Amino acid sequence: MHFLASALRFLEPRVDDDFVDRLHYLYTSTLVLMFAVLVSAKQYVGHPIECFVPAQFTRAMEQYTENYCWVQNTYWIPFQDLIPHRLDDRERRQIGYYQWVPFVLAVAALMFHIPSSVWRMLSSQSGLNAALVLQLACQEQNVDPLVRNKTIDVLARHIDDALMYQREHGARKKNIYIFAVVRVGKFYGAYVSTVYVFIKTLHLCNVIIQFLLLNSFLETAEYPLFGAHVLYDLLLGREWRDSGKFPRVTLCDFEIRVLGNVHRHTVQCVLVVNMLTEKIFIFLWIWLSVLGLITALNLLFWLCALASAHCRQNFVAKHLDMESDQIGRFTDRFLRPDGVFLLQMIASHAGNLTCAKVTEALWLIFLRRSGKPVLDEKVESSDRGEWESVCCLGPLTSENIVM
Repeated sequence: MHFLASALRFLEPRVDDDFVDRLHYLYTSTLVLMFAVLVSAKQYVGHPIECFVPAQFTRAMEQYTENYCWVQNTYWIPFQDLIPHRLDDRERRQIGYYQWVPFVLAVAALMFHIPSSVWRMLSSQSGLNAALVLQLACQEQNVDPLVRNKTIDVLARHIDDALMYQREHGARKKNIYIFAVVRVGKFYGAYVSTVYVFIKTLHLCNVIIQFLLLNSFLETAEYPLFGAHVLYDLLLGREWRDSGKFPRVTLCDFEIRVLGNVHRHTVQCVLVVNMLTEKIFIFLWIWLSVLGLITALNLLFWLCALASAHCRQNFVAKHLDMESDQIGRFTDRFLRPDGVFLLQMIASHAGNLTCAKVTEALWLIFLRRSGKPVLDEKVESSDRGEWESVCCLGPLTSENIVM
C-alpha cells in the first residue's frame, strides 16, 4: 500500500509548473494509462479473439483454437487476395504486436512523466525552492490580509536570500555538475529558469519522437500521414481504408495430432480488440500533433520571457507600476532570470496582486541594499490600513507563516 501511495503521488499536479506541463505529465500520461488498462482488460478479461471453426469442433476444441491463435499470432490477407500456399509466405504476414499494445501504451505514459521527474530532481538542487514558494503563495489562508502580508514578507526574504546565495557562492562550488550549463546557470542566476526551459524542450522532444514513431507505424502508401487522412475521410463522410495494422479479420494455421496423424487447419478469426485499438491509436496521433504544437508555442513563450532582458524588464515594471531608471538594474543585477521566473510563476498561480506585492517587497530590499533613497519603503498593514516597513531578512520556513 505504501508503494501504491508513493506511485500515486507522482500523478498529483505540482505547483511549480504551468498548464502545458500538466498536459504532459498529468492529463496525457493518465489518459494513455487508462487506454492501456482498457485494452488490457479487453485482452485478458474479455474475449479478444473469436474464430470460425469447422462444425465438428467441440466447444473445448473451439476454445483451444482461439487460445492458440491468440498466443501464436495470426496473419492478415486482404479478402481480394488469394491465400498463399507456401507456409513461409504466410509467416511473413503474421501480426504479433497486438498482444503488446497495453505494454507499449504503459511505456508511452511513463515517457510523458519522465521530464516532470527530472524537473522535480534538478529544481531541488537550487537555493530557490520554487515548489515551497508557490505553495506558500497559493495557500488558502492568504485571503486574510494579515496572513497575506506576512506570507509576502517571508517570500520576499527567501527569494532575496536565495538570489544572494547564487550571487556569492554559485561560482565557487567545487561540485562537478552533470552539465556545464548548470554551473554557468547558477553563476548568472539562471539555473532554475535554464532547467525549466530544458524540461520544456524534453517535453517537446518526447512528443515529436512518439509522434514520428506512431506515424511510421500507421502510415501506408495511400496514407503517409495516417491520422490526417483519416480525419479527411471522416469529414467527407466516407470510411477510411484499412491499413492492415489492426485488422479485424485474420487467418490462423494450427496443427492437431489425431491418432498419430497431423491434421492442419486454417481458420478465420475476428480480432474484436483491434477495432478499439485502432481508434485509440488514431486519437493519439491527433492528440500528439495538437500537443506538439501547443508545447512548441509554450516553449517559444518561455524562451522570450526568460531569455529576453527587455521582456523581463517589462514584466517587472508592469508589476511595480512605477517608473524608475533603476528597474533595469533591479531586474538584471538583483532578480536576474531566476527571480523573474519565480515572479512569473507566482503571477500565474497566485495572481497578479500577490506577484505585485512580492515584487514591491523585493524592490524595497533592493533600494535599501543599494543605498538609494527609499521613498516608498512601506508595505500596507492589513489590520490598520496604514503602512509599515518590511522586516529583516530570515529563512523560509512554514513557522514564519501566521495561520
